[in-house]
Parts: sequence; C-alpha cells; structure tokens
Amino acid sequence: MDGSRKFWFILLDIFCILFALEIAAVFLLPQDWSLLTDYTGATTFTVLLFMLSFYIMDCYNIGHEDVKDSMIRLGMGIFIGTLLTTGLFYFLDNWRFPRTLFLIQMFLNMLFAGVWRLIYIHFSSKLLKKQRVLLLGVSQADRVAGLLKKYAPDAELVGYLGAECIDDVNAGQHLGSVNDVLSIIEQRKVTRVIMLDEGLLSPKLAKELFNARLSGLGVDDMFSLYQRLTKRIPVDLINDNWLLHQDGFNLNVHKTARRFKRAFDILISTFMFILLLPFLAIVALIIRLETPGSPIYTQKRVGLQGKIFTVYKLRSMGVDAEKDGAKWAEKSDPRVTRVGRFIRKTRIDELPQLFNVLKGDMSLIGPRPERPEFVAELEKQIPYFYVRHSVKPGITGWAQVLYPYGSSLEDARYKLEYDFYYIKYLSTLLEIKIILKTIGVVLFPKGAR
Repeated sequence: MDGSRKFWFILLDIFCILFALEIAAVFLLPQDWSLLTDYTGATTFTVLLFMLSFYIMDCYNIGHEDVKDSMIRLGMGIFIGTLLTTGLFYFLDNWRFPRTLFLIQMFLNMLFAGVWRLIYIHFSSKLLKKQRVLLLGVSQADRVAGLLKKYAPDAELVGYLGAECIDDVNAGQHLGSVNDVLSIIEQRKVTRVIMLDEGLLSPKLAKELFNARLSGLGVDDMFSLYQRLTKRIPVDLINDNWLLHQDGFNLNVHKTARRFKRAFDILISTFMFILLLPFLAIVALIIRLETPGSPIYTQKRVGLQGKIFTVYKLRSMGVDAEKDGAKWAEKSDPRVTRVGRFIRKTRIDELPQLFNVLKGDMSLIGPRPERPEFVAELEKQIPYFYVRHSVKPGITGWAQVLYPYGSSLEDARYKLEYDFYYIKYLSTLLEIKIILKTIGVVLFPKGAR
C-alpha cells in the first residue's frame, strides 16, 4: 500500500472511532458535554490505543487480504483496543468514560470500519487509480512482474523501452527507444519508471529523468524496487563493494546502542520470566502429561560471531523425533504433538529462551538462531549467510514476524534477506515495530508452523 493511501485509511479509521464514540456519548454522557472539549484526554487516548491495536493486527495490509482475513483482523483489533482503553481508564479517574460506552462503541466501530473496508475491497479495482509502470530494458522483467503482482496489485505494467526482445518475457509491449522515454511517460500517463539497464541512459536523458522525478515521477532500479516492496535486501543483487560502502550495519560500531539494547533485554526478559513462570509451569505439565520425557528441550544453536550455545525450548515433538538426525521443520510435521502444534503456532515454545537472553546468548530481537548442522550447509549455498551472525540471535525478529518457520533452502534465503534488512536498518523504531508485530503474530498466528 502506498503512503498516501495508507494515510487516508488511517484517517478514515480515526473518523470511525470518533463517530462511534459520539453516538455512544449521546446515550451515556451529559447532553451539554463535548467529547473534544470536556473529554479531550479520554478521547485522545481512546483513538491512540485503537490505532495501536489496528497496527498490531496489521489492519492496513488491505490490498493483500481477502474479506474474511480483513474482518477477523479488524474485529481482533477493535476487541484489543476496547480492552486497552477500559484497562487504562480504570486507573485514570479524571479521564474515564463510562464502561458501557466502550461496549456500544465497540459494536459501532466494527460496523463503521467494517463497512468502509468491504466497500474498498469490492470497488478498489474499479475506482482506484492504478500505478502505471514503465520498464527501461528487460533484464529481470519477469522478476519485476512477479513482485508487482504479489506486493503491488494496483500496479499495471504498460511496457518497456530499449531494444526489442524476441524472447518470451513478461515485460509488456515494446514501446520504442529509450530516447522516447519522456514522450512515452506523458502519452501513457506513466507514474513509475523501473530502470533494469542503467547503461541505456545517456547523461542528458538521465538528467531529464531526474527532473521528471523532482516533479513527482517514481523511479526505481531493481534493488530499490525489491527492497521497497518486500522489506528485504536481495542477497543476489549485492556484492562486497556494496556492503562496504552502504550506510547501516552499525550496531557493533556504536557501543552505546549495544549497551542500551542489552539493558533493555535484561529488564524486559527478567520481568517477562517472572510474570510467565507459573504459566510456563502449567504448559510444561500439559506437555509431560501428553508425552513422556522432559518438557524442556535443548538444542545447540549458532549465536553471535558463530559461537555455539545451548537454546532452551518447550518440547513440541516426541522425545525420539530426531533419532534419524536433524531435519527441517515441515508443514503439518508428523513429529509435532497436539500440544506442540498449539505452542508452535502461538510461539509459546520459544518462551524458555528468555533464560538465554538473561545469560547473554540471545537478544529479545534478532535473527532466529539456526542449528550448526544447517548453518554449515547454508553458508555453502547462500552468499553472505554469515552476516546474520554479526548480531545476537533473537526470540523474535524481522524475519520471524514476516515469514513462517523455514523448511527449505529457499526459505532460508528469504529469511536471510529479512535478517539483512534488520541488521542494515537496525534502530529503536524498527525494534518497536517488531515487538508490535510479534504481538499480532501471537494473537493471529497466520502462516506459523
């Protein structure tokens, strides 16, 4: 979803929240009191908490969801928002709305926000202005077409400029020479140009295209398009020189940031470990009742700078699951127990790793630690796989919240691309986004195995 459309969606949701509050207020608040003047604090916190809940439940990925999925996420977002607001106002006497108001507001909000989403899903293909994309060259045109179809369904590939290609590539219609780029952009109402062969542009054309960019034309190369759409860094499009000169990859450079991250890890993991200890004991007992053996499972994993450490997990398989050696996790893996399926989907099996965080082997956020047997093979098959070991592995991370458990070499490649993105752009804001998305994955474990 592009930024401007997302802005309007957020604005519509804020309007729905306020409109639902206003209607509920008619029945429960004094007639001469106003939400925005007499209940300014309560109204502001209500809107913020509901928008936070919508973000957690990924309610703004509308263009890529079906109706059922969108409605479920919206319903859970509204329910979480209602719980958060009623919980907060329990402690804020001066800003408190009547509890019944939130019950009325919850149903009204679901009605209003649900209706506009259904209208959007039904009419978006007819009413929304499509992005019109022009290719310069045809190198990797099939890959571009695949990315647009998956991540930008509102984009339309109008064709390509350059030498006419006789091969069957998914590049659209041949529209002429690169020298015609400005006239083609105007004639075909192109909104974005993707440069697949930068050598086609003369200095004069490059300057003219840059001026068009200053006037609002979108311009990408293959790398920037891939990164912008997928939030991954394509490992097949980088090299040693690129890595050397890129901004980012700075966690081990800035000691203060590293210390702050460690302090955060200790503080949060200690709090969570104490809070969840009774719950972990109950889950461990249930695991033990279903299958014999210790409910705590240990494995060797690869950590920071390739150091081997022992990871702790709640056992989700039978005790003899790996009698024939290490294997990738599979979809509907027969080795997984009934309790194991549930704790994997909800990520409960990962909670004992809080002890690894306290020990310093792991961080709360980072790449998923892999087993030494797999790492040895993956480093041979995937370029720059070792880069993920430049930071501590994490219980959750960018790859963990955006991609399911890996079960193949191709999965490992995709996850490495997410890990690269995390390591390059590591920041407090990105880590907050990962924490919020982790909550959404736990509450709505779509795609987890």
